Amino acid sequence: MAASTNIDLSGPSFCVVSGASQGIGRALAIEVSKCLKPKSVMVLLARNKQQLAITASLCENDGLKVLINSIDLSIASEKEMTDVIMQALGGQKVTDFANCIIFHNVGSLGNLAVETTRMENIEELRGYYDLNVFKVISLNTQLLKIFEEVEDRVIIVNITSLCAIKPMGGMAYYCSGKAAREMYFRVLAEEKRHIRVLNYSPGPVETAMIDFVLQEAVNENLRDVFTSFKNQGTLLTPEITAKKCIKVLLAGKFSPGEHIDYFDDE
Repeated sequence: MAASTNIDLSGPSFCVVSGASQGIGRALAIEVSKCLKPKSVMVLLARNKQQLAITASLCENDGLKVLINSIDLSIASEKEMTDVIMQALGGQKVTDFANCIIFHNVGSLGNLAVETTRMENIEELRGYYDLNVFKVISLNTQLLKIFEEVEDRVIIVNITSLCAIKPMGGMAYYCSGKAAREMYFRVLAEEKRHIRVLNYSPGPVETAMIDFVLQEAVNENLRDVFTSFKNQGTLLTPEITAKKCIKVLLAGKFSPGEHIDYFDDE
């Protein structure tokens, strides 16, 4: 049964957004910053420091402290992840915050130029899974350890995809990675019913990823699908899907770990 309690952000929140330098991550950071109250802290993570700084400037809000950290999550150690969160806390106690929210948005498409029947570069696959699955789990774990005494205040949003539940020809890296990542969060939600966990699928969004598919994909059907998205003007803007994500989150009607798509009825 879906939880009926909406999420209350009227108190100070601690918020983390990964992959915040562009696209959906930037839009999510901007959208959530509008909801955060004075004495809240938001930490933006991504590799590109200049683009992170732009995101931060777009998130300015009275009484909101916005911090950036140009960390490469694909290679970051557990200690580095812990340090990022502890530095952002800046001596404040976890009990000072009414909520702790993390948006796991970091992600990549993987190698679209190799056919599924020819996937044998394990080093490359391992690198893909490090960024998209293993390090996401690791970052989430470090946050949960730090906020352990106020675990019931933790809210987790995993940016997933329709590809986590529906196979898409030509995207074996992406689909398998998204499926593994989403299932981890669903298991976590099953075990820790008091932690709010949402798997949000943003729909087809106009980002740099679309162009990457059109350039790199060897699967003709995949190229055709994305070409038609582009030509028909059916792609969503990052802003529109970010607004929907925050709306779904704050309404709090999702069951633990539920997969909610942009196009699902409210």
